[in-house]
Order: sequence, then structure tokens, then C-alpha cells
Amino acid sequence: MMNAATGIVSRLNKLEEDNRRLKLAVGALLLMLAAVPLVGSIMPHQIPEVIEAREFRVVGANGTSRAALNADAIVYIDENGQSRAIIDALGIAYLDENGTRRAAMNAYSIGYNAENGRRRSSMDADGLWHFDENGIIRAQMDADGIGYQDENNNLRAFMTADGIGYFGETGNIRAQMNTDGIVYVDENGIIRAQMGNTQTLTPATGVVTRTPAQVVLYDADFNVIWRAIQ
Repeated sequence: MMNAATGIVSRLNKLEEDNRRLKLAVGALLLMLAAVPLVGSIMPHQIPEVIEAREFRVVGANGTSRAALNADAIVYIDENGQSRAIIDALGIAYLDENGTRRAAMNAYSIGYNAENGRRRSSMDADGLWHFDENGIIRAQMDADGIGYQDENNNLRAFMTADGIGYFGETGNIRAQMNTDGIVYVDENGIIRAQMGNTQTLTPATGVVTRTPAQVVLYDADFNVIWRAIQ
């Protein structure tokens, strides 16, 4: 009898323990179900229509700023903390690792700078220019044509709608090609060779004769020394 009574008591204790566990589980479930409407009523107010801030930043894995957005600009920052690209009211700029502005684009022009910050190339509504390390224009392209200048700012070559020309160091024309043909000129400004429509001078009379389609060689006094006519 004692064993039976003990078994019944044990079963009752286990039943009461299971009952308590069931009540706790049901209570937790009811609590969760009751919280759902409450959460639903709160969440819409936690999603604002407008987010306001003075600045937004993107931070790298080590905590350093890599990009920033504020009322003045958008900035990209490298791993060393140096600004490398900037977009602001003035335009778009690219900077090297030393902070020197190397390229820029705005409403008026596009420019490229050397490591020392000196302008080397520029393009705007008037044309395209290339500068040497001393800031001298060495090449230019605009509505009039294309030109090349030496370090002394002397025009050395050009190409326009009228033809192509090459100049010596003193600025004298040395070679030229246009619709009339090709001409070579010596250092003294005397035509020494000509192909195409040519002009020949008769020294005795001073008469200049224009002849099409021929090749002519001249001496230092502009006298014809050889000629081939088509």
C-alpha cells in the first residue's frame, strides 16, 4: 500500500509540475499575442517621414570616415584620411594622395594639373590648351585651328582651314601646304622647292608667272634650277 500511495503522490507532483509549465507557456504565448497589436501601433510612429542631420558619414572598419555628405559637399576620403574627390557648388575635383588638386570640372571648363598644382591642360568653350611645366602654352586647338608653340612662346606649327604650316625658331615660315600645293622655304625666307600651283619670277622683267601642276626647285636667289611640268 505504501508503494502505491508513494507512486500516486509522485504522479500528482509530476502532474502539478507539468501543469505549472503549461500555464507558464500559455501565459507567455498570450503575452506575445497581446503585444503584437501594441507593437503595430507603435512602429509607424518610429518611421519618420523626414530624416534631418547636419552631416552623414560612411565609416570604415577601423572607424575612420571614408565618405561624407553635408550641405556644402560630397567628399570621398581615402584610408589615410585625405580627401580624394569632392563634389560641391564649384564643380567636381579629384585630389592626389598629397591633397593636390589634379583634375577639376565645373560649369566653365575641365582642367588637369601636375603634381605641383600647376595647370597642364585645360578645355573650355573657347578651345583646348596644353601647358608645359613652366605654364607656357605649347599646344592649342580652337575654332581657328590647331597650333604648336615652343618653350619661347613662338608659333612653330599650325593647321587651319587654309592649310598646314611649319615655322623656324625665328618665326619664319619654313614649310607650308595648302590648296595651291606644298612649299619649302629656307632660313632666309626664300622659296627653295615648290609642288603644285607655282609662281616663277623672271629676273629680267620682274614678271611673276603662275603655273599649275608642276614641281620646281629654286636656288638661293629664287632662280629656277629644275622643273617638271605635268
